[in-house]
Formats: sequence, C-alpha cells, structure tokens
Amino acid sequence: MASISYYLKRITKMDYKGFFDRINDVSKKCNKSKVAIFFDMIWCGFRYGAGYMDYDVIGFYKLNSEQRDSMITRGRNDKIVKRLNNRKYWHLFNNKNEFNEMFSRFIPREWLFINAKNIKKEKNLYQNEEFIKFKSFVSKHMVVFAKPNDGQCGKGIQKIDLIALESFLNKNNIEVDAGYKIPENAPIEYTAEVLKNDADKLYTARVKALFQYLIDNKLLLIEQPIIQHDEMNRLNSSSVNTCRIVSVMNEKNEVTLMASFIRIGSGKGVVDNFNSGGMTAKVDINTGKIIEDAINKEGTVFEKHPVSGTKINGFQIPFFEEAKKMVIEAAKLSKNVRYVGWDVAITNNGPTLVEGNQYPGHDIYQVAEKLDENSIGVWPHFKKAIE
Repeated sequence: MASISYYLKRITKMDYKGFFDRINDVSKKCNKSKVAIFFDMIWCGFRYGAGYMDYDVIGFYKLNSEQRDSMITRGRNDKIVKRLNNRKYWHLFNNKNEFNEMFSRFIPREWLFINAKNIKKEKNLYQNEEFIKFKSFVSKHMVVFAKPNDGQCGKGIQKIDLIALESFLNKNNIEVDAGYKIPENAPIEYTAEVLKNDADKLYTARVKALFQYLIDNKLLLIEQPIIQHDEMNRLNSSSVNTCRIVSVMNEKNEVTLMASFIRIGSGKGVVDNFNSGGMTAKVDINTGKIIEDAINKEGTVFEKHPVSGTKINGFQIPFFEEAKKMVIEAAKLSKNVRYVGWDVAITNNGPTLVEGNQYPGHDIYQVAEKLDENSIGVWPHFKKAIE
C-alpha cells in the first residue's frame, strides 16, 4: 500500500471533475452502478495505488484481485521513481541540451542550444554570438526541428523547412525587417533589381526574424532531423517512429530491460507520442518484433496503419539488438537516475537516442482494451528487477 502522505497529496491535488467524469465513463463501459464504481475506485486507490485514470485506462473495473495486484499503477510507479531516481539529477533528463551533452556518444546528429541569457535586449542582433552560431547552423541544413529545452510528450516541437523559410514566416505572421521597403505599386523590374542586389541582406533579415521567433517562443534547442530507417518509413513516414525501451539499474549496477513498445505517428503530424495523437504497441524485448495491434489514447485499435496500410502485429524493428546494447550502455552512465524510459530512433546506420525520461509513464504497458481474463501485469517483473 502507498503511504498516508501520498494519499493526502493526491486528495488535495485531485481533479474532482475529472474523477467523477471518469466514473460516468466507466459506468457506461461496464454497465455497473456509479456508486459501486466510486467505492471500488477508492478501494483500488488504497489497496493498489491506482489513480482514477488507472482504473479506467488499465481496466481495473474488469480485473480480478490477482490481476489488479499484478499491475503497475501510478502509486507504484511513483515509489519506483522515488527509490531509484535522485531528484537532484532529474535536470540531466528534463534539460534536453544537458541530455544531449551527457549522452552525445549515442546522438550522432548535430544540434544547437540557443542560450537566451547571452542575448542582450537590443535591436541589432547581427553581431551577437548566439545569432552568429544560429545563422551558421541553419545554413548547413535544409530542415531543422526546434524544441522547447524542457518539453515533454513531443509538445511544442516545430519542423522548419529552411528552403521555404519565407512561407514559414508568413504562416506564423512573423515580420521581417530587411532595412528597406519596396513601394506597393513598384514596377516588377524595380522589385526584381532590389531583391537581386539585396538578396543576402533579405536572407539574413529572415534568419534574424526566425531567431527572434524561436527565442520568444522558448524553442531553444535546434536539431538536425533524424532520417529514420527505410523499414520504419514503411510503417509510417510522417514522423520518426521511436521505440521506448525501459531500463532499471539496481544497486549492483546491473541493468535490466523491463519492457519495450513502439510509438507510431498517426500520419497527421511530426511526432509519434501516445499523448500527442500517436499510437503504441508492445515489442518483444527479446526479438524486437511487434507482438500486438496498435492502440491510440482514445482506445481505437489498429491492425494496420491508417495511412501506410502496413500490418503492425509481426512487424520486425531493424537494429533492435543494437538498440538494446546502446540503452544498457547509456543506463550505466546514469548512476543517480536508474529508472529511465529511453526513446530510440532507428536509422539506416543503426539506433540513436532521441531522449530519456526520468519519470516514465506506466499505463502504456497495460491498456484495458488489450487485457482479458488471463492477463497479468508487469509489477512482479519490476519488483524483481529493483531488489
């Protein structure tokens, strides 16, 4: 059972509207009374550390006591994090620039961190060292990804096509001050001559406008795109489809790979995250083969990808053995954060780290729609690994 302090903290911070909305939803799913669900939810919270979201997403309403006790819940996940991950070192994972520096040997792509503290509040940024580095970086790449340095779940990430920079600036209503204005009714010949003579000045002004936009929106980590493996593109080409591999390192510095699952983009965006519209499916940690149909957060199950048409169950992830070896090496570098969810991309040259999560989600291992009367959760596996 979770501690009294944990329960008090959860009760004081609970979203009560969300709690009762969830009771209503579960009642419709299982045709049980709301009163019965209310008391069962409370019981599961005390007995198994299950939050009301766990009760619905994991499907506690349809599990027997043995199955319930085998599930890793929010409370149990919190206990693992508290035991294995020293909060003083969370910044190494929360701060993407620090993460990239610490695990650079597993990150072959180029990246640039814009240090906003080094940018003076002045009109002319052209001589600023941060701007000079930024201009040099974007001149080498046709496309970059701009990310919040402390973002999660793929939120806030923007893909910027530098070949079509003018289009990006116009779409986001970003003004460009090139130091001159072409009269509205100027002849075409005059306009062409001005643009020809001042092309470099106009390009630099556009880069400056982009630079200021990124600073204003706190998109301070700029990365070269990951070009995923041809086979992963066959699964879905709209985003990089990453493998989450979860590791635990015990006090003897022995690393156990707990589970793996793939996150697949829906085909409608540039991220694959489960919480940002993507879908997920379990991966056999021994073989690297997807072993079930995919599911999204709304509970829709996909036998085939809705855009590519590729069958998901049975899909073999390339370089998976190499990905596991890389994760074990990375985990051993993190002595103070020992329970990590590693996001791994697969390229034609092998695996690469995307990011690490010092507070891995737990519900994704056990989704209600995929559980039946014989399903057993992963909690026993976790308990054994951390002993």
